[in-house]
Amino acid sequence: MLSASEKLTVLGSYIGQQVVIRNLHDGRPQQIGWLIGIKDKAILVDIAGTSRWIPMCDEIRLCEVKLLLKPLKKLTSAIIETANSLPVQSFIVPFYQQLGFDMPVFIAPDHPCNCKYVSEIGLAVYDFTDEDEIAAETVERLVAVH
Repeated sequence: MLSASEKLTVLGSYIGQQVVIRNLHDGRPQQIGWLIGIKDKAILVDIAGTSRWIPMCDEIRLCEVKLLLKPLKKLTSAIIETANSLPVQSFIVPFYQQLGFDMPVFIAPDHPCNCKYVSEIGLAVYDFTDEDEIAAETVERLVAVH
């Protein structure tokens, strides 16, 4: 089980990506929004044009938040070529994360979740919607966030 702080560490690498939010205390249907910010004990999500802070603390869980990511098998040769042309090899993982791909995480030295994919640690589900539509919307969000 990850602490709230560890979850924030992982989520922080995916600002600009879609998230699925499920309220754990009422019967409302899950919502899909965009992760647009992180602070000490909360994430900022845009849902249909409305920004909302969702608390992330160990004492009480109000919502379950999962990133909506793509598996690495969805990498195209064009994306791989672009990644390999980046000026520094260490830019490749953040590049893939910005595009919404599930990547192995590093939380802290000797942490048991290191080297596991975000989906393996329960913080992501895979998105199987129209990828061209999602890619265009993701680029728009990245430009807006940065």
